[in-house]
Amino acid sequence: MSPGTSAAPAAERLRPTVVEVVEAAGFVLDDLEVRPAGRRQVVRVVVDTAEVPGPHDPPAPGPDLDAVAGVSRELSKVLDAMDEKSSTDTPEGEYTLEVTTPGTDRPLTRPHHWRRAWLRRAAVTRTDGSTLSARVGPVGDGDGEDATVTLAEGTPRGPVLHHVPLAEVTQAVVEVEFKPAPPSEVEALVAAAVGADGQEDRS
Repeated sequence: MSPGTSAAPAAERLRPTVVEVVEAAGFVLDDLEVRPAGRRQVVRVVVDTAEVPGPHDPPAPGPDLDAVAGVSRELSKVLDAMDEKSSTDTPEGEYTLEVTTPGTDRPLTRPHHWRRAWLRRAAVTRTDGSTLSARVGPVGDGDGEDATVTLAEGTPRGPVLHHVPLAEVTQAVVEVEFKPAPPSEVEALVAAAVGADGQEDRS
């Protein structure tokens, strides 16, 4: 494939093109990186489903793999066409395209991640060093750290709701579960999502 000559990082040069293809297919771009792999480079594109569950929906399923394969084919065609035109937006030298989806261990770092994690249990570490294992509920308006997520912590007395600003979260990841979510926790989060005043509230 033809070399690029721009001084900007390869991922930065590629991003507008990748975003256009990914969003046209109904996905969102979760991550984009260009890294060396021997004599080649790897263009790694991580896509996620754009849709998020509503208040009465079950947890979100993973992205459809056939649709992801379609994104890979379309993006490959677009990049090949750019190479044929000697575009400076593609990486220098030979490279391999890899289109994938987020793993279960993806950190929850953006509001979209939290919205996609609706009703899943997450392990959360806050800026004060405290930790919390709780079920993910609604996320307030906002596209960055100004958003707040409501979490339901299961206790012997019933679920306790925590309203945690994302700015106070240093690390969070979805926990693997083998049992359905307790109905009381789901009901508390649904009530919070639709604005009902239900369970005990603790920030």
